[in-house]
Amino acid sequence: MNQQGYIIEIVDEKTARLKMQRHSACASCGKCQTLSSETKDILVEVDNTIGAKIGDHVEVNMDNMNVLKATALAYIVPLIFLMLGTIGSYFVLDKVIEAQGISVEIISGLVGIVMMSTSYVILKRNDNKFRESRKFIPVITNILDR
Repeated sequence: MNQQGYIIEIVDEKTARLKMQRHSACASCGKCQTLSSETKDILVEVDNTIGAKIGDHVEVNMDNMNVLKATALAYIVPLIFLMLGTIGSYFVLDKVIEAQGISVEIISGLVGIVMMSTSYVILKRNDNKFRESRKFIPVITNILDR
């Protein structure tokens, strides 16, 4: 997945902040900071081992497999937690709370929401680990203009 943008800030010796147009496939996964609700410009932290400077027009690339993995972490894992929490608690509570007038559906729905929220907390706590691995961060592959 190749994109182009301009370096607006050097974060550290290996990382820079890039301003670029949001790609239609990118949508709004949450990893990028949107500059405003009206523009399609986003700010992305990128791997700057190539040594780009502020103002450089660069090309960035992120392996398609890593894009799919990041998407799965952001969307599929919480969905699985939601479904497991809802369906699992429904069947367990249905056996335990038989005909006691308690709405099993509402309780299992709440358990599903709690499980999904738990998955977001787990992902947020591991965010630094994902960032340090640099596997889910775009890499500057080419400096187009200085």
